[in-house]
Amino acid sequence: EQPNIVMLMRHGESQRERGRNGLAYDAGGQCQGEIMLSELGRKNVELVGKVFKAQGVMPQVVASALCRTRDTAMLAFGKTELDPALRPLQASDKVQLRDFLAASAGWIKRYRSARPLAMVMHFPNIDALVGEQPKYGEMVVTRADEQGELDVLGSIVLYQGAAGD
Repeated sequence: EQPNIVMLMRHGESQRERGRNGLAYDAGGQCQGEIMLSELGRKNVELVGKVFKAQGVMPQVVASALCRTRDTAMLAFGKTELDPALRPLQASDKVQLRDFLAASAGWIKRYRSARPLAMVMHFPNIDALVGEQPKYGEMVVTRADEQGELDVLGSIVLYQGAAGD
């Protein structure tokens, strides 16, 4: 077991529905207008949780506040803290990017320890943090330094998923 491990997990496979905006966020937590996990996505992240539990890995968990990331974290790990600042990034929104990077660094610094941190979020967010573009079912494994900077150690394919976000 290595210290200061941060696992960047993309949410499970989600449903694609016409008229639904992938950036939609229901701050009330009722998921109105949001894209949700598909049935396959739900089953796959439950399996991820079983693997982690069987290996005795019990990470601290934080997720984007969107329902598909919240549900991924809850199904895989049985718990999560939610942070609206980890919502999907919009390419042109520099203020959102700044807030996301600050929030991410805060979580990473707070949970630097022997126990890993799992951050469940979205494709563009993981790309912004470490320049990796994980598919569904892929987790980027990193090590954090004292400043919260991440060094990519590798990736783990947890299950075979679709390619889209």
